[in-house]
Amino acid sequence: MVLSNLKFLSVDEIKNIHYRLTIDAANSDDPISPSGIKNDGLLESAAERQRAGFSGQLKYPDPIDNAATLCYGVCSNHPFHNGNKRAALVAMLCHLDKNGYTLTTRANEDLLYSFMLKVASHTVLPKNKKHKMHDLSDAEIREMAAWIRRRSRRIEKAEKSLSYNELEKLLRTHHIYFENHWNNTVDLIRYKYREKRTGILKRKTIKESERVANIPHFPGRSVGKKLVKSIRKQAGLSHADGVDSAMFYGTETLPDDFIQKYKGTLRRLAKT
Repeated sequence: MVLSNLKFLSVDEIKNIHYRLTIDAANSDDPISPSGIKNDGLLESAAERQRAGFSGQLKYPDPIDNAATLCYGVCSNHPFHNGNKRAALVAMLCHLDKNGYTLTTRANEDLLYSFMLKVASHTVLPKNKKHKMHDLSDAEIREMAAWIRRRSRRIEKAEKSLSYNELEKLLRTHHIYFENHWNNTVDLIRYKYREKRTGILKRKTIKESERVANIPHFPGRSVGKKLVKSIRKQAGLSHADGVDSAMFYGTETLPDDFIQKYKGTLRRLAKT
């Protein structure tokens, strides 16, 4: 068994990235069509590259090297019918984020686009290095990792106290709002939307609400950790509900965020 403190992307997480990309591109000029998995084995092989190793040691123990081999695997294996370069890029970004890294402004959209084209065409390695390498895939991954390392940094994730404004903004991302202020208290209201059939070809969107909690509200003060913990538990946003602190506080970026941030690059990759 290979032991590591690294956090890996699961096969299901990579599938979800492809799914989110498909939704985002559905109404564009370059939809991912047909979408879906072409070969489960190739997808599992791409994901398993993160855990490759021997004698209890990972082959790529460094987070950036590991993100690079995942990107290489998804891009080279072509496990999806379409959108493999896009899925590989977002998977790499999510992997870096999960392990506490983010790209800097040195990795602009033009450079990312060029980088992914080189990865896909196996031209990321300078020609003068190719003839010296016995295993080109390992050499390409090292070159990819070097490129990423020059354009990335550690994410700062220090604990901090919350103001009521900060708490309100965080809860809004989970569709929970401050409402019904009364005597220094406020209700936390969650809104949900569902489709209701009103005819053979007609549907109506129904807006539903529920009170998650009623909490003390003193805008000039900080929100204590115990109160935040209680709110998360009542709202179904605790670690036990599958929402860890990084996800709740917004320090771990979701695939959709990367898709929006690098939309220009993804659209250009769609045309290649």
